[in-house]
Amino acid sequence: MIRPASHRNLWLLTWFLVAGLMVVGVRLFDVQVMRPQEPTPFSANDPDVKRIRPARRGEIRDANGTVLVQSQTTVEIRADPVRLGAFATDVARIAAVHLQLPEEELVARFKPVYFQSTQQVLVTNRGIVTTNLQVVARPYRNNLVATNVPPEVWDRLFADLRTNKFHAETELAARRRAVLERAREQVASTPVWNLPARWSISREKAGALKALKKTSKLVETNVTECKANGLYPEYFEKRRYPFEHMAAHVLGFTTNKSVASRSQRHVPVELGGAQGIEQRFDEALVGKHGVVLGQTVGGREYVPLRERDIAAVDGLNVHLTLDVQIQEAVERALDEAVARLNPLAISAVVVRPRTGDILALANRPTFNPNDRSIRLIRSGMDPLSAFKNRAINEPFEPGSTFKILTYAAVLNEGLASVEEVINCHGGRWTVPGTRRVIRDDQGHHIGEATVEKAFAQSSNVGAVMLGLRVPTNRFVQYIRDFGFLSRTGIECGEQSVGYRRVPVRVAPGVTNYVTNQFIAYGEKGGTIPSWDGWTPSSLPFGYGLRVTPLHSVMAAAAIANDGVLLPPRLVRELRTADGQLVREFPVPQGRRVVSSETARKMVGVMRAAVEKGTGGQAALAEFEVAGKTGTAKKFVNGGYDASHYFGSFVGFFPMDHPEAAIIVTVDEPKSEGKSYYGGKAAAPVFRQIALEVANVLKLMPTIQTTNSAALRVSGSKPLPAVVANP
Repeated sequence: MIRPASHRNLWLLTWFLVAGLMVVGVRLFDVQVMRPQEPTPFSANDPDVKRIRPARRGEIRDANGTVLVQSQTTVEIRADPVRLGAFATDVARIAAVHLQLPEEELVARFKPVYFQSTQQVLVTNRGIVTTNLQVVARPYRNNLVATNVPPEVWDRLFADLRTNKFHAETELAARRRAVLERAREQVASTPVWNLPARWSISREKAGALKALKKTSKLVETNVTECKANGLYPEYFEKRRYPFEHMAAHVLGFTTNKSVASRSQRHVPVELGGAQGIEQRFDEALVGKHGVVLGQTVGGREYVPLRERDIAAVDGLNVHLTLDVQIQEAVERALDEAVARLNPLAISAVVVRPRTGDILALANRPTFNPNDRSIRLIRSGMDPLSAFKNRAINEPFEPGSTFKILTYAAVLNEGLASVEEVINCHGGRWTVPGTRRVIRDDQGHHIGEATVEKAFAQSSNVGAVMLGLRVPTNRFVQYIRDFGFLSRTGIECGEQSVGYRRVPVRVAPGVTNYVTNQFIAYGEKGGTIPSWDGWTPSSLPFGYGLRVTPLHSVMAAAAIANDGVLLPPRLVRELRTADGQLVREFPVPQGRRVVSSETARKMVGVMRAAVEKGTGGQAALAEFEVAGKTGTAKKFVNGGYDASHYFGSFVGFFPMDHPEAAIIVTVDEPKSEGKSYYGGKAAAPVFRQIALEVANVLKLMPTIQTTNSAALRVSGSKPLPAVVANP
């Protein structure tokens, strides 16, 4: 009987369905029974994935937007000698091209380095099990290969490792071709009718290929592991300082705050500010890491199952008041002064009197924040001294520059006039009621002189005679008003030098005595019940109190600013990476320390000190300069040492509308002659800096000379005065 065609088609379809169900069943058995550890798509056992999106640390810029500090991601390549194994030579051959290193050197870095460790070993002896400690040698698995590698170089290297054939792979392929070629030649030379011989050749070829396949599978596993993990990266966010040591004490530097885990190797190690702006604004600069939360399927993330994807927020950019051109000029002037004077240290600060903006701040010795290499001035110095920001954290007895406050207090109290004639007693005078003798320095033997001349010639006798007219507690009030007994408030890691009590006992009239007395009897009232006979005669010419260069220049800037003292401003604003303003630091409101009339008188007196007195080397041909020199003996080993001096000069210009106040301090200049005087050591440096500042700010000369055309006189308008607190 012949079956209809429709029945045959039905049976055929049935067999196809049965065959398909069998294939699905075999696959289900394999997945669920034979390999249950491999998750299937959308399985409840799919592991979660958490990946960090790293945020970039913010930049630091100057007032004109020039980048002073920026971040770049670098890679530190490490090797696992265990995973490299016999393929170290192949990896070295590929890596040498990208890392620009010799193959032999890389092979040496790939060699395992062993360390001793102990492990417990169970020993059975006649049925008794004991535990022994055995010393074994284990290899380190994180050999350092290269540092500061750009990420794109690592990406190219890793791609080449994945695509290039190792020697073992090439050798196996060649052996397989050789087996096939030999079998082909043997078959070609064997007659067709010799079936036993041909069968023997076929079995020999199959056995050789089977052995090669087994070896090839083992080699392939090891090669894959080597290529994937033999070399691995550790990402670092590195701060780059394009101008190297310039403004190093202002900018500071960073250190590694944390170590990235091996599961998050692509996340840069987090940085933390360790000094300067990097430390003060660390929270703003850091930014916030993003995060990705999801699930993996088959060992890879399955995007449709992603639960959270938060983008990283880069750190804020800090915009300073520094001007990189002025900063560079100050740094250059200090380097030249170091070569000429060979001092222990030297500092300079440039301030805009009417805003308190710090235009430049520099110190020597210094360091390079890129690698923290130091630049010492003298041999035998403490290397850590290069990291000290002396301009704001190194107090000193100011000497004659403090006479600015003395004369301002006397004039403001109406206890003297500029034209009044006083008797300086030929430069030697005994303080009434004491045995203390005040002497003038620099060979001055001044008799009768006006107050202006006594200031210009830096008469110690004249300063003490005038200063004693002011009651001591009232004089201390002026010290406080000018900011010498408190922090300046600069955003650069300032220490509380003004309020720090000296731990050792100090004698009356010597360094920091007033500060200790002031603290002991309270800051608010500022009155001290009794004074010795020494301190009141020390304060008027700058002894008995330690101040920082920043304190001194801000006090001089107060005179330049019509008697209004402003706190220094170093940071102007914080902005996002795309330029949006987040926070602005406005010009702070100042407080009046002396009257406008007194400030104008002091400007004239300070001008005389430059034109007719000890500050002649600070004079400028195109501008009228007002300033004051200072030379102070240092307090060493319990007394004032005549061989250790601190020279300084502080001043401002142009005199009518001051645009820059500058201080230069020189610690122990060692050149020949009496160049330790502030007028000889510091004043020429002031002059050099002032000329550069005038060029950068494009100031209009106030004195017409034949050299005035050399300046870029496009004109500059004076900034509006800041209103003082009543």
